[in-house]
Amino acid sequence: MRVGRLISALAASFVLAGAAVAQAEPAPGSADAATVNAGLQAMRDYNLIVLKDLKSSSEVEGRTFVGGNLSGGSSNYFIKPGGQTGVGLTVGGNVTGGTKQVNNGGALQVGGNLDSGANMNGGGSVYVDGNVKNVNANNGAVYVDGNVKNTNAKDIYYGGSKSGYANGTLHAGDHTAAGLQDSIEAQADAFAADLLGLSDYLSTLTPTNAIGYSADGQAAIFDAGSGSGVAVFSIDDLYAALNHHSQLQFVAPTGYDAVIVNVAGSSVSLPGGINFNGPTGLGVNVIWNFYEATSVNFGSKSWYGSVLAPNANVKIGNFVEGSLVAKNLDQNGEVHMNNFGGGLVVGGLAAAAVPEPSVWLMLILGFGGVGAALRRRRAAAA
Repeated sequence: MRVGRLISALAASFVLAGAAVAQAEPAPGSADAATVNAGLQAMRDYNLIVLKDLKSSSEVEGRTFVGGNLSGGSSNYFIKPGGQTGVGLTVGGNVTGGTKQVNNGGALQVGGNLDSGANMNGGGSVYVDGNVKNVNANNGAVYVDGNVKNTNAKDIYYGGSKSGYANGTLHAGDHTAAGLQDSIEAQADAFAADLLGLSDYLSTLTPTNAIGYSADGQAAIFDAGSGSGVAVFSIDDLYAALNHHSQLQFVAPTGYDAVIVNVAGSSVSLPGGINFNGPTGLGVNVIWNFYEATSVNFGSKSWYGSVLAPNANVKIGNFVEGSLVAKNLDQNGEVHMNNFGGGLVVGGLAAAAVPEPSVWLMLILGFGGVGAALRRRRAAAA
């Protein structure tokens, strides 16, 4: 396991509302509890969080945050956001590859260059710290601190030069988007600390339940039964636990604030014969915590439940239903909603709310006057 656990040796008690754990757990100090709760809140607020780079040829139903670069073929974002509004896609680095689609009026933030082109379906606006080309913002506005090329929008605000066509009301010399990259990087750093802290903390919880198997040996069964508080499963080797079984069955939890499945191992993959067929909605209460993983490969399997793998290069070839957190993601399957929404609160503190994407946007726009001095241009995220 990773060293440097978040748990404070000085804490006197474990406070976790209605906890179903078999014995008292060490509680984090108040500052650490705030970190853990902020990680939980980030998983509530975002459908997909990639701390570094995302390569995608698929789609995400809710909000997406990418701390580094976005590449790959044409991909779609914010396609079924439910009640989510505001910024649909945030990218800290450069956006390359096929055209990106941002739907349902969601806004687009880019800290580097937007080279891929983008279609803003529903009137969402575009904010880019670098250069922009091939954007169709329809009735939305485009704010670009650098150069603009081949862009349609109701209003185009730019701080650099203009080339090709620029259809819309032009506003030259505008630096509204200056400093955006620094702001997104700061948010990515905060997410990394919070989500790594959350993963570390969950990994220390004492198991309350064990995986079972059907009488015919075909099904591997996760059943926490009925209860309240938190149920915890612990798996040393997920491949071995599922191998030689054809079905992964997860009984929908009843009454729990959360069900945590802690999965050990640095490299995690799934056996070819296993199938995971629901039930839907697991992501709201279930977190699969890959706390040691540097590599997680779901292959062609669909997956239900929120996935927390903040140190891992993750690869998906089918859909994941729930919040998905990865260090880097190779995405060839959809990410569906049913984000984590459990009532888990750690250390007796209220959940530390992460600012809504729309609030982050307002904060970022306030940096426009000083952004030129703050901005760091990089060709790619570290």
